[in-house]
Amino acid sequence: MRFFKHALYTTLLLASTGLMSLSAAANVVILQYHHVSETTPRVTSVTPEELRQHMRYLTENDFKVIPLTQAVDAFQNDNADSLPDKAVVITFDDGYQNVFDYAAPILKEFNLPYTVFVNPRLLANHDFYMGWDELRQLQQQGALIVNHSQSHQHLIRRLADENEQQWQQRVSDDIRSAQQAIDDALGQQPKYFAYPYGEYSPALETLLQEMGYVAFGQHSGPWGKYTPLTAIPRFPASGRYASLDTLKTKLLSLAMPVTEVKPEQSLLAPDQVKPELQVTLANSDDMRNSQLQCFAGAEVLAPTWLSATQFTVKPREALGIGRSRYNCTAPSESQAGRYYWYSKPFIRTDSKGNWPD
Repeated sequence: MRFFKHALYTTLLLASTGLMSLSAAANVVILQYHHVSETTPRVTSVTPEELRQHMRYLTENDFKVIPLTQAVDAFQNDNADSLPDKAVVITFDDGYQNVFDYAAPILKEFNLPYTVFVNPRLLANHDFYMGWDELRQLQQQGALIVNHSQSHQHLIRRLADENEQQWQQRVSDDIRSAQQAIDDALGQQPKYFAYPYGEYSPALETLLQEMGYVAFGQHSGPWGKYTPLTAIPRFPASGRYASLDTLKTKLLSLAMPVTEVKPEQSLLAPDQVKPELQVTLANSDDMRNSQLQCFAGAEVLAPTWLSATQFTVKPREALGIGRSRYNCTAPSESQAGRYYWYSKPFIRTDSKGNWPD
């Protein structure tokens, strides 16, 4: 009875302080895969055995793998508290043939739902990508097939002498035509979009929002209450990120309640080599602020707290040309071993406005 009273008191205390609502539900971890093969580039690949290990770990450790549609519906309808704790979504980008050959049988073996983001124009290369027949088979088995643009271009990159209106028209045509091809082949599909290379900007977010899309990046972190529906993070789970030793922590991560970031823009000019990031939180009641850690690659960034709900970080080393990101984590007060996680992507251009793939 004494234990029961103590447990009840703790529950009421957490509920009254808001800690329980912050740390329990309303979090979804999305895993992002590309190749499932032993012969493709390691940086974007897991082996079939590694993927099987991941799926086995999920099913044997009380994670709830849910369809992407369930997660989107919950957040769109302000019903994220209905989601199970330790909710996970599985996604594959690009529609490679090896996903059909190796991943699909493993997902079927474990009876887990998953999503494939495809580029319709690239599917003509049947030696490398799945064709529509294979995608129909995956759909019949319960997979969701959705939009990754027509041919995986850098959508935020402007063409020479292209003005804002011309850029908007070109990109919207690309997204609409890809959606039309998917709908024609598979029936009308949800308007979900994965940014090629994970690259997005406020202008592209606005365009997708106006077109009615929910959009997903490649910056790490869980999806939570305050996550914009046009910048949903996913944890890469391939290459050096395939290790279960590190993936376990990410699977248990909690969405940091970020309400505002400065700068909003991820695209940096060549001379913006050390951008300062300012993060504003809805609250930090369940975060151990004193143990907040941020990183830019291998560099540890020392946070400066401006208040209990606002901090800044800035690197000492210059960011290289191309894609990078700042990752920030802080331990949960109420759930041992779980960390709040936030990631901000940056893309620094060269003098011609370009960067590597």
